Amino acid sequence: MSILFSPDEQDVVGELMNLGVGRAAGAFSRLVNDEVLLSVPEVSFVGLAEAEKVFASTVPDILAGVKQSFSGFIGGSAALLFPEDRSLELVRAIIGEDLPAEEISELEQETLAEVGNIILNNCLATIANVLQDEIQTSLPETYAGGTRGFLEFLCNGALDVSADGEGSGSLLMLVQIDFSLKRRAIQGFLAFAIDLRAAESFRQHINAYLDSLA
Repeated sequence: MSILFSPDEQDVVGELMNLGVGRAAGAFSRLVNDEVLLSVPEVSFVGLAEAEKVFASTVPDILAGVKQSFSGFIGGSAALLFPEDRSLELVRAIIGEDLPAEEISELEQETLAEVGNIILNNCLATIANVLQDEIQTSLPETYAGGTRGFLEFLCNGALDVSADGEGSGSLLMLVQIDFSLKRRAIQGFLAFAIDLRAAESFRQHINAYLDSLA
């Protein structure tokens, strides 16, 4: 399935994600006043069934997070995810240690949406800027639940997901990045599901970028 992109094009995708996530991590670091440690982005080209297997083997069973759909010269969804038991720690890191637990719980979804908006928009805006085009983003949507439900939640912005959970034969470019905070026991995941029905538009932008470097 990866034959949709040449090795050079796939390298550019990885570089773009590295750059975008690096900028987003800088914004996140300032927000939590801690260093953000990132893994190398893993880029794969998969159908929905294969994406389920990838998620099942790499992310916790119960998640909390936020998604934004995006459109433009590429379309899909991006999500920021945390193991559910860590999401309250993130809220505490942002709004203060001294709030009662019940108040922190009440602010959880609002805070996750704000963090997701900052990180995902930073990442997508960086990619759009490098490729000299525009990406429009939706309002953030929060999520809490299992891995299977999350994948349908994520892909709803990138695929037509039918009642049986299958996509309409489309491929996704699935990008996963793990991150953690240096001084706190907080780990999370970034996931991008990019609809490759519009792969040609994305490839044209990638090749224009490669030509500009020549």
